[in-house]
Formats: sequence, structure tokens, C-alpha cells
Amino acid sequence: MCIFQVADFGLTKLTEVGGGTSLQTRVVGTFGYMPPEYARYGDVSPKVDVYAFGVVLYELISAKDAIVRSTESASDSKGLVYLFEEALNAPDPKEGLKRLIDPKLGDDYPIDAILKMTHLANACTQEDPKLRPTMRSVVVALMTLSSTSEFWDMNALYENPGLVNLMSGR
Repeated sequence: MCIFQVADFGLTKLTEVGGGTSLQTRVVGTFGYMPPEYARYGDVSPKVDVYAFGVVLYELISAKDAIVRSTESASDSKGLVYLFEEALNAPDPKEGLKRLIDPKLGDDYPIDAILKMTHLANACTQEDPKLRPTMRSVVVALMTLSSTSEFWDMNALYENPGLVNLMSGR
């Protein structure tokens, strides 16, 4: 039995309110999910969430945490964003990805679908927030990817009112 947990990828900005203005006092968040503009300057926009979602996609593909520790030392840590960028920039990206894909999958997955999902996650985690897609575009890309999979059951979409509303923009 698998137990899935999705937690601790939210970011918070603590503020003091007085005299009609907001004063930022401290930027708070979970390191592996924080985009560069938030970590450096505290800039918050919907693109911060897009970045965090890209990291979650990487976690789903690899079954690894957002920060991967190769030893007990924190200095030996690497972010999933870095590891996947490294794999995508390898001479053979598919071979690079095979080292990151959840080992429990064995060889029972369509590598082309994983590659497409990885490219989507990579788009979400671009350093420049202007280059990241909107979440609406991400949803469309995921639905397109799902509908092209041989294992996708389109009836499941129509049986789930939440998905129908999502696709119709409600």
C-alpha cells in the first residue's frame, strides 16, 4: 500500500500592517521550493507557485525530496531542479533521466512521457519568472500529456465533475 503525502511546499511572507502600509519583516519558506527571485528579493507573484509546482513534478518523477542529500552533510546537498537540469543537458537526456526516475518503477514507464513531463517541470522552474508558464498552461500541458498516454482513461475525466470544471475554466 502506498501512502502519498504532499506537504510543506508553501511559502509565507510575514508582514506588519500599520498606517495603511505593509512592511516586510522576514521571508519564510522551504528552501527546495523557493524560486530565485523569492529567495533573493522576497518578490511574490503567481510564478512563485508555478516554480514550486515544477519542483513537485520533479518529486513525482523521482520519488526524491526537493533537496537531495548525498551524505549526512548539508554541504553535499543538491536541489532536484539542478539534478534534472543536469540530466536534460546531458548528451543523451533520456539516459540522464533514467538515473533520476523512481527506481520502484523499474522499466515499466514510457520514457517519452517522462521526458515531456520533465520538460514541463523545467519550464516551471526557469530562473526568470517571465519565462515560466501560467498554471492554466501547465494544466493544459498535463491534460494533453495524459490524453496521449496509452493508459489514460478519458471516461475518468467525464466522471469527475472537478476535472470537467477545471477544463472548462470554472
